[in-house]
Amino acid sequence: MIDSRNPKIGSSRNLFVQSASVTVATVFGLVAVVQVGCEKASEERGEDPGAATETPAVERDWPLFRGDAEMRGFTEEILTAPLKVAWNFAPPVEEGKRRPPIDASPVIAGGRVFVGSQDGNFYAIDLKTGASIWTFKAEGPIIAPAAVLGDRVFFGDTYGFVYALGAADGKEAWRFETEGKIEGGINTLTLDGQPDRIFVGSHDFFLYCLNAASGEVLWKHETGNYVVATPSMVRSADGGIDLTFGGCDGLLHVLPAKGEGAKREIEIGAYVANTSAVRDGICYVAHNGGEVVAIEITSGETVWKTKTGIEYTASPAVDEKRLYVAGPDKRLVAYDRVTGEEVWAFVAPRALSSSPLISGDLIWQGGMDGRLYAVKREDGTESWNYDLGTQIKASPAASRGTLVVCGEDGVVYAFAK
Repeated sequence: MIDSRNPKIGSSRNLFVQSASVTVATVFGLVAVVQVGCEKASEERGEDPGAATETPAVERDWPLFRGDAEMRGFTEEILTAPLKVAWNFAPPVEEGKRRPPIDASPVIAGGRVFVGSQDGNFYAIDLKTGASIWTFKAEGPIIAPAAVLGDRVFFGDTYGFVYALGAADGKEAWRFETEGKIEGGINTLTLDGQPDRIFVGSHDFFLYCLNAASGEVLWKHETGNYVVATPSMVRSADGGIDLTFGGCDGLLHVLPAKGEGAKREIEIGAYVANTSAVRDGICYVAHNGGEVVAIEITSGETVWKTKTGIEYTASPAVDEKRLYVAGPDKRLVAYDRVTGEEVWAFVAPRALSSSPLISGDLIWQGGMDGRLYAVKREDGTESWNYDLGTQIKASPAASRGTLVVCGEDGVVYAFAK
């Protein structure tokens, strides 16, 4: 156990910002321009939650599943409650048939929303109006969030294909076939002098690093079971970049993003059916074994561990002071990031499968009771809610003053002032 007063915890700077070799817009999604489960197989400015009293003139994309490469679930944009329905996008459906659910979490870049559906359709939607821009038909159902890098959008389907499409027109640039279902999202990386990379896991036990331009396999790493998480990025001890992700093999894997160098495994002891959040070199894991754990990646040591008895599928979110974890026990819990002690808990009427999103002094949380909640970041009290009338499994995304969330009714909803 390392000292909980580790100076890395509480640092106001994101470690990746210190590297000039990493394209910040790509890695963090800061510049405007998984969730099903495992089955065994044989520098933001919101440090003070109460300090967000004025809305800064910032606009941010949300090009990755949890907003940035560390999967923190945080946006510098400040959304204040109440919000109003700005638009909803209801994909066409044959008469007499039910519109398929949307479990994939949306991503947003360049004023466009990108999301796939269980009928295999992948949509580009205008963020301002909700109008359809283009539709692409994949081979299989889509339950994984996409990722945007440059002028392309990437996603996987349950038939094991990874697709690269033109973000502007939806034209297919390439596709790559894995040997298993893809239910986790994609992370991206741009480094000077190297090809742009995307990272994606599959039920074939592998995590793949693909050339974003061509789809060529740059390297792949085999684990002991399904990979359903979106990999998070963390600064390595030698100043490079590592990927970290939990697997259905009960391990937290740490791999060099360049594919060369030491690979490590940290024992978790239970399925990790979601995506871990990273901040200041600490990886926060909420796993199926009923624990919330903070692990220092460089040393592999546990900072703290809290037993809850909850089997988590939603991914945690983290800010300067706290970790936020939603669970099937109906609770959204804030933990002290240094000690792991519970600070507050918001209790919803039904289970929480959607991952929380941090914005300003609020946490935005979707519920299986069909409501979108705004919960006060300081004390966990409810500030506002809106009844969509349908279960919410997908996690929300935010960009340009708009919050986007998808429902089990197959509709995409946008909220704004």
